[in-house]
Amino acid sequence: MEYTIIDALIVLKPKAEWSLDGYDYSGLTWLDKNQTKPTEQEIEEKLAELKYQGEINVYQEKRKLEYPNWEDQLDKIYHSGIDAWKADIKKIKDKYPKQTMDATELQKRKDAAIFNLQKRDYEKAVARLAQYELSAGLTDKDGKHIIMPIAVEINGERNPLVVQDETERAAAQEVINNTPQAVIESVS
Repeated sequence: MEYTIIDALIVLKPKAEWSLDGYDYSGLTWLDKNQTKPTEQEIEEKLAELKYQGEINVYQEKRKLEYPNWEDQLDKIYHSGIDAWKADIKKIKDKYPKQTMDATELQKRKDAAIFNLQKRDYEKAVARLAQYELSAGLTDKDGKHIIMPIAVEINGERNPLVVQDETERAAAQEVINNTPQAVIESVS
């Protein structure tokens, strides 16, 4: 089963009010006044846990498919006794033993999810910084403007587009500065 941010939100923040535009965290608008918005990291960790739990629960589905229907089971008990019925059921249980979540494996999966989140964020930040600065424009190898810079000020105030560009670039640089070296090396 494929788990989504919606599944994680339902488990993390039951009955919370929110809306989602698209399929990822950037499209999440938090509307709930009683519960705090989970971080993207919390959601990624919960998704890793849900996926792991789903893999563990596969044994239950396999057992269900092999168990006889209730009528046949009751018939077996009536005609052959409870011990014969138990023996038949035990074969199925032994074939598909109960699985439990291993704390070390769960942590490993959560760590991998966070690593992948950091990698995605790093790649987005690098791509954002690779874009030309609006206030500088874009030049070719000879220094000729391909795209003219936009005005830094309009009517004596800073151009909102330049401010937004600078804010986004600063946020991207902050992501890069805080990215662990192992994540950076995995991209290079």
